[in-house]
Amino acid sequence: MQLKDLPVFFFDLQTTGARPGAADILEVAWSLSNSQEVKSFIAKQDEDKPVPRRILSLTGLKVADLEQAHPLEDIFSKLYSEIADHSAVIHFAQFEKPFLMAAFEKLQRPAFPILCTHEIAKRLFPNLPARGIKGLAGYFGHPSGEFKRGACHVEATQVIWKNLILELEKKEITTYDSLQIWLSAETPKKRTKYEYPLPKEKRLSLPKVPGVYRYLSQWGEILYVGKATSLHDRVNSYFRGQKGRDSFKLEMLTQAYDLIVTPCKTPLESALLETDEIKKYNPRYNISLKAGERNLYFFSRDFLSMKTEQDENHPIGPFGNALIFDSILKLNESLRSDSTEFNPEIFFEPLDASLLKEGFELFCQQHQVSLETFKSVRSILALGLLFVKNSDDETFDDSLEGVETEMSDELPPEEVGSAPSDSEVLIENEASEEVIELTAQDIAEKFERHFQRAGLAYLRARKLTRLMNADIDYQIKNKVFSLRFRDGYFIEESPIETPNKFIPWQGHSVNTYDRMAVLLSELDKLHSRGGFYLIKRANSSAL
Repeated sequence: MQLKDLPVFFFDLQTTGARPGAADILEVAWSLSNSQEVKSFIAKQDEDKPVPRRILSLTGLKVADLEQAHPLEDIFSKLYSEIADHSAVIHFAQFEKPFLMAAFEKLQRPAFPILCTHEIAKRLFPNLPARGIKGLAGYFGHPSGEFKRGACHVEATQVIWKNLILELEKKEITTYDSLQIWLSAETPKKRTKYEYPLPKEKRLSLPKVPGVYRYLSQWGEILYVGKATSLHDRVNSYFRGQKGRDSFKLEMLTQAYDLIVTPCKTPLESALLETDEIKKYNPRYNISLKAGERNLYFFSRDFLSMKTEQDENHPIGPFGNALIFDSILKLNESLRSDSTEFNPEIFFEPLDASLLKEGFELFCQQHQVSLETFKSVRSILALGLLFVKNSDDETFDDSLEGVETEMSDELPPEEVGSAPSDSEVLIENEASEEVIELTAQDIAEKFERHFQRAGLAYLRARKLTRLMNADIDYQIKNKVFSLRFRDGYFIEESPIETPNKFIPWQGHSVNTYDRMAVLLSELDKLHSRGGFYLIKRANSSAL
């Protein structure tokens, strides 16, 4: 029978981990070769083995989805009623096979033949940068999206199989038997040099000027947006070397068939264009500067109230993290309460309340600060600003770059993650971490660090607000350039009338916030390299 006529079903499993026994089948999805319908079922889990939160995040499953789950036996009964004498086509079957073998034994079902598209691709495309399901499907022109659920994997596997059949026909491999003989005889070749879909001449002809570049897929989707000091040097750096390459970038380059560039006058202008382009196209392979579900946060003047929209009662901001002042707010609340106990979660992770109190008292003693200083949040913030002013640590210099991310080691962790590639396994880290005993001195230093970072965050918000309506002259290699911003937007020429809003961030989103943050970051980089810039405020700010 010809491969193109072979009765097959495209199959995928999602699981709660990497190994049968330690993990279970979570989702079963399949589609018959003569049907466009993809069927997907969530498998019911044992009550004593709940689905890990990390897996829910990776797959995008909700609790409501789990409530609609079916017993695995019922799912396999439905599967076997449809597949008859079909063979299974699975991408990277190495992952599925152990779970299937365990299911066959438990449910007393006969095993079905399996064809692995990953094994075929390894022999047909030895030098392709990535052969995972996302990269390979994209290489064949399939817009793969996020790829979180089994149905997406099934659809992509179907596209991959159809294109592999065409490639196999070029080698006169047209039947199931000839494919099996070829697979057993043809040893996968080691990669000698990556071969990319993007024409080499296109990237080598790029100019050595600042600008923004965009990688495009075969179907016209913008996969990635980046900025460059030199378009030629930056773009071609993606294609150099073999060892230690970023698998995420290789997956993207496997799908990149075209490139669009926009030359800019300076690296600063390219950085500003990049952030706006990322918001506009939301490229799948960009991580930073995407709007996503992010919000801005604004505080009242006493910092006891917060909103996601700036108004007259909440003028202090913007901040990209709602918890930026959480530690000083909890400290203030502890000191104002009738209880003598400190909030054990001042620093997010639970700590002994008595140790927190001892560390705070040590801090006050070392810095000769009275308790009255902490009776209002504004006075705590003033203390933080004093620490910033007196600090000689380069981490807290005037650049203020990344002040909110600097707190990431002490902010509560977010549930983030993306679907793993085929070659990845969901193995939990079983190594036990060494428990470090904190001292009162450690706590005193924590307080100082949090006060200082709160002061930095406040100063950064003021700087971002000033930049929203500013005329900026900056010098690069003895040449002066100018930028004009009004209401957070770059303009070519200054208008006669300048906005003078008491609430400058009202109606603005993370788009404006990121634009101003990138501008501030680039100006600081320029200054750190010995460059010169001058900011002329176009109007007064609310801060």
